[in-house]
Amino acid sequence: MIQPTKEQLSLLTGIERFWFRVANFVLQYLRPLSIMWNQIFMVHFSWLMTGRRVRRWGMEHTEPLGPESCVIVVSNHRSFFDFYVIGPILYTQTTLSKHILFPVRAPFFYDKWIGGIVNGIMSGFFMFPPVMRAKEKRSYNNYAVQRMVEELERPGQQLGIHPEGTRGKGDDPYTFLRAQPGVGTILSKSKHTVVLPVFITGLTNNMVEELRRNWFEDPNAHPIDVVFGPVIHFDDLRQEGDRIAIQMKMAKRCMDAVGKQGEWHKQRFAAEE
Repeated sequence: MIQPTKEQLSLLTGIERFWFRVANFVLQYLRPLSIMWNQIFMVHFSWLMTGRRVRRWGMEHTEPLGPESCVIVVSNHRSFFDFYVIGPILYTQTTLSKHILFPVRAPFFYDKWIGGIVNGIMSGFFMFPPVMRAKEKRSYNNYAVQRMVEELERPGQQLGIHPEGTRGKGDDPYTFLRAQPGVGTILSKSKHTVVLPVFITGLTNNMVEELRRNWFEDPNAHPIDVVFGPVIHFDDLRQEGDRIAIQMKMAKRCMDAVGKQGEWHKQRFAAEE
């Protein structure tokens, strides 16, 4: 697997390099143990925190995908816990492989000691690779993109990505931020990868509140709704080249597909009201 150059690693702080090396080692040599950890701990932890409240639609859209499929799962981003709900559904309710990485912004998970520990406990270090915010670390981020593309050469590899890049903090869960080009960059270079769009709503950013709602209130009072959409292909756009404008079109197609699932959800429950 491709590794960063000394120059790229030198752009990181000491603690960022430490946690990068730990996660990289685990993924290179202990990946089966990470998968086992997520199957045993994370799936059950997610159910403990949210399981009674989760409602799913569109699971039939995952049926064309199997254990050899290379997939980027894209979703809107409202909560820190979005993929902690989506991931266990993919683990337990589909035939997709268990090789799922969740690229993350470096703050907290890679630049804090406690963040690296949380990454290990909460994902088996599957929150990888880190993406840095600072412009001076752009060369390292080029490596991170190359690493994601190379990971997708592994049969059955999946990535979980929020195309918006950061959380939407507005009151309307159906309004999204503008898609960032990162997911399009990866898709333009990974010629066989498809996208599975997901809309999710109903989560807070408070773990204690999630636990309280799950066990001490009617689960129908605060449902967590997850809507899977049809698989998206990008062969037509790939034929247009590997330019930033095409990558932005790919990213926008991803968010438009997420938006369609959000619109379906909005109309369904507006009709019920």
